Amino acid sequence: MENWFKIEFIATYKLNINPMILDEMEFYRIEYMLENFEESLKEEEKHYKKTQKDYEKQYQSNMPSQKDYKPPNVGSTNYGGFKTPKIATPKISPPKFKV
Repeated sequence: MENWFKIEFIATYKLNINPMILDEMEFYRIEYMLENFEESLKEEEKHYKKTQKDYEKQYQSNMPSQKDYKPPNVGSTNYGGFKTPKIATPKISPPKFKV
């Protein structure tokens, strides 16, 4: 009897079948209906996993790797396409101390 309540729950919650209509159905039809429902769930899960893998592959291919990263040169004023202005700075000699 407990299994029947599970079947009734699945039929009403997931398949939107009225319990009174379910009582009038032959049991073999209910079994076929539940088998088809389980198959459709498995197919949905396979499709979901496949699309998830596709998204992960696409993300991995678009993500830059660390070997592609090049640090800017020491004297370069180009930082990722943004140029910094060149400013002439006066030369300052270090102070001389008397010993």
